[in-house]
Amino acid sequence: MIDDEKPRCFSAHPMPAAEDCEELNWIVPRQEERLVRVIAWTCDCAAIFYELCQTGGLRFIRRNHNKQGTWTIAESDRWPARQAAAQWTALLLGHLR
Repeated sequence: MIDDEKPRCFSAHPMPAAEDCEELNWIVPRQEERLVRVIAWTCDCAAIFYELCQTGGLRFIRRNHNKQGTWTIAESDRWPARQAAAQWTALLLGHLR
């Protein structure tokens, strides 16, 4: 690799938000009693990256935002797997933020 060349990213990168993209209701992370498993994620090379998580049979999206060295984490509502997959796809395509 050439010194000034950035390393390749191997994780997904969400498309830019569409003008008419739907906004998710972001909430403060819950204090889970159950284990949270991350099942998909976007690349963390940007200031905001996302994770598709599962706990207790439901899935949600976690937003991780690094603003000037301070991390803010928010979570979406919980959904059954099929609905969560549709929401995750919409986020990756820029139809949801």
